Amino acid sequence: MSNLILIGSILVPAGLVLGGLLSWRLWRSLDKRRSPLTVGLMNLPGEGLRKRIADHDDKFHEAAAMTMVAGPLVLCGWLLARLNRSGFDWSTVALGTGDLLFIAILLALAGWGLWRLIHHASRRRQATDGLNAELSVAQCLTPLIADGAMVFHDFPSDRSNIDHIVVARGAVFAIETKSRRKPATKGKASALVRYDSQQLFFPTHTETRPIEQAAYQANWLEGFLRNAGVDGVRVIPVLALPGWYVERTNREVRASVLVNNCTNSRFMMSENFGPPMPESMRKHIAHVLSQRYPSPEL
Repeated sequence: MSNLILIGSILVPAGLVLGGLLSWRLWRSLDKRRSPLTVGLMNLPGEGLRKRIADHDDKFHEAAAMTMVAGPLVLCGWLLARLNRSGFDWSTVALGTGDLLFIAILLALAGWGLWRLIHHASRRRQATDGLNAELSVAQCLTPLIADGAMVFHDFPSDRSNIDHIVVARGAVFAIETKSRRKPATKGKASALVRYDSQQLFFPTHTETRPIEQAAYQANWLEGFLRNAGVDGVRVIPVLALPGWYVERTNREVRASVLVNNCTNSRFMMSENFGPPMPESMRKHIAHVLSQRYPSPEL
């Protein structure tokens, strides 16, 4: 009887909590009330990364809870398998094939839980770095609003989100933000990334994917605006690397993507990117972009 009480003290509370959560979820699904908002809500900087961080937090806590209850659950199963009419006698315990199976199950659950904990903690750290980078770039873009630019954040595209869009005077800028950690060593060389119009040469590695991603997002945005009736607008891809010093090399080759730390973002308001667009076109672009954001119900 004492063993059954021990097992029940573990399983009954867990069952009650699980049943309560499922009942609450069912009750929420029956609530048909609608949001009072009738306009789409534009995303804040890093909105997608915030959701990703929250998702990693949830999965980290799930893995932690599973790891914590794995031992008691396996122990309960082992006790149930050894119970007989006379109860449980510890003096007769001897490791057999069945006992080794329970040990293997326990080790597998513990290993799986540990892997999930490390995985989601690592991904959360990466997402946090990305969020801080996007907030940094957004902060640098804010002064452009006083100069007449329109700034959109976390714009939904076909594959993912465009981190920032700036509707400037003569062009539209699609900004892809990347966060890369610096080496442990200090000095100018450790914070310098060289860009030869095709590759990014960091102190520890070389990359091309961020350039390709920035170019793809700009091409998609230009096609999206064209399909929405905005003709003749130029979309310029920008790769933002906040915190890094970017050095252009091989200037003989024209760069298809601008790479900048965006600390001084006023270069986007320069007349070098074309004559000023009509104000009606800029307002049309802003309207088309704002309609892309999902409604509160979604």
